[in-house]
Amino acid sequence: MHIGKSADKADFIHSNKALFIDDSNAERVNIKIELNIPVFSPDMIDVLNKYVMIELCDNRNENVVINYIGKDYPKCLYLYLDIIKFGCQSDTTQTWIQSRNNEITSVVLAYHTAIHIFSRDNEFDILELADLLMKINPTIINARLETIKKIEPILKGKGFLSEFGHIGEWMEDDTSWTQDKDIDLANENDIPQIADLLYEDEDIGASYVYEDLLHQIKERLDEGFTRSYVIRKGDKVIAHVGTGAETDKVCTIAYTITAQDFRGQGLAKKLYNHACGILRKEGKRVFSVYYPENAYKFHHKVGFSDICKFGKLFKNVQ
Repeated sequence: MHIGKSADKADFIHSNKALFIDDSNAERVNIKIELNIPVFSPDMIDVLNKYVMIELCDNRNENVVINYIGKDYPKCLYLYLDIIKFGCQSDTTQTWIQSRNNEITSVVLAYHTAIHIFSRDNEFDILELADLLMKINPTIINARLETIKKIEPILKGKGFLSEFGHIGEWMEDDTSWTQDKDIDLANENDIPQIADLLYEDEDIGASYVYEDLLHQIKERLDEGFTRSYVIRKGDKVIAHVGTGAETDKVCTIAYTITAQDFRGQGLAKKLYNHACGILRKEGKRVFSVYYPENAYKFHHKVGFSDICKFGKLFKNVQ
């Protein structure tokens, strides 16, 4: 499937809808117009085909996407790690390639209700990409700051809020790491309490429907794509940190949360030092995405160094 618009955008971009052209045996058929355009003539088909630039891809395109990302994978961590784990197409992911003159200009991955975008040079057709995003209707869009800034003016009127932060890598020496007896590896019975803690957080929970959050935590833990570490008081989980995604060599640390009544006791720092130390000893590079100023200061305090500026557009769905 391709999505595109004519070069003369003034004639065709009025309804914020996209033109869909389905492919079958390399022949474009089953044409459906959802734009207010003139008579659909053979000449018009040629013009439209010339500017079809966003392609829904399958797992045969995986190496193309990975090669495009290359050494820049720390700048699009979840997009990269989700493709490594699930492929370009799966029950939970879909991937699009946007191109111009047969050169890739951006990659878009949908995972459940989230979108991840990577553009190496940040040179892409913004109106075309915005049409795709509005068609998907995600609750959160993640990308480097430059990309979010480029699409924000179009999508902010569609109910999206914005927040900007950083991606960083843990650079501490792990040689002195020792097991912390107060920290346990979470099990399946802990998942509802972890989801409750995350959902109640003003920053983390805002862009999630509770049932989706609970499902994603369970799904990723069951598949061995993530792990969670917790501190308990009796049977109650009072603090949590987890990996957002993992491969043999790369992981993200995420979803750090302490119950309101137990904050200010250094529990988040204990969890970070414990989890990052284990992950580093396993040979993984450890990354994190952090947004508010207090999170920025905390990450630098526990040993993270900035790699790039990052951003998100999100809807408050609570």
